[in-house]
Amino acid sequence: MKLIAKIRLIVALGFLTSCFGQNNEKTIYLAGWEAELNGDEQCHKFLKTQVIDKKTANIIWSSIELVFKDDKLIRAFDFDEGNKTKRELNERELNFNFVDLKPNQLYQLHASSTSKSYLGGEPPAEFTIPKFEFNAPFQYLGKFSKSDDFFSWLPFDLHLVAPIYLNFDKLYVDYSDPMNPKVINLEELKETDNSYDDLKPDSEIVFKKVHFKGKKANDFGYGMGHTGVPSWIQYPDIPSSPKNNKTMKFLCELRSDIGVETKRTNVKPKEDWYKQYFEHLNFWGDGDLYIFFEPESKVACFIIQNN
Repeated sequence: MKLIAKIRLIVALGFLTSCFGQNNEKTIYLAGWEAELNGDEQCHKFLKTQVIDKKTANIIWSSIELVFKDDKLIRAFDFDEGNKTKRELNERELNFNFVDLKPNQLYQLHASSTSKSYLGGEPPAEFTIPKFEFNAPFQYLGKFSKSDDFFSWLPFDLHLVAPIYLNFDKLYVDYSDPMNPKVINLEELKETDNSYDDLKPDSEIVFKKVHFKGKKANDFGYGMGHTGVPSWIQYPDIPSSPKNNKTMKFLCELRSDIGVETKRTNVKPKEDWYKQYFEHLNFWGDGDLYIFFEPESKVACFIIQNN
């Protein structure tokens, strides 16, 4: 009987192990696919910025599932429009350490008259727009209000300004004085050109005001834009604040041709074909504007990508 009891105990333990032995496995889901899990700075930026929950990973067009055992990466999968395939890991990626991250919540942005956040509009009288004595000018792009849930982490209401017709790589703006922002990388911008010969330093383009609200979602959607995680058109380009070197938090991604029309402009293109670029808010024609913000240093970063 003692032998039988011992055998039963071994079988029972084996059953429990088979049922619950996976409890030491953990998963992380990431939006996008362009990640090398080698533990460097860019890797950790990607993890922090692109982490999402499982439901979102199964809905968006491209995502990664990482599986860890005993806090070491053991396997990974790519999701491409819902199709799951095994992702090959190189030697540097195997045994990558688990990082405990809180998934980012997506909000789809849609026009609404009930929100205090808006795109376009006239800049407040007390707000100073940076001015260039060279090349293309800045445009006032609207206000993100911290009273909205999806912008509640901002230290103040953020008035957006950027020279969206300038071919910059990244634009860093210091909002230490929220109503008097200063360009940080001014010398770099002086070397930047634009694709519109009709633009001058005194050109003015003012857009109609369109209020918008955010709705929790598990997909990027086709509205005005979204918050939560960026959907990169090109390779991920996650910035660090030039003031304290901290990874900047993704604030919003805005699409071109989202229904924000031009209110007035003194730009008169010599060629009719170019008029379309000054008739509505757009980012290099058909691109997306990515906005990041670092609350401690109060620095915003603007990036434009298109196909």
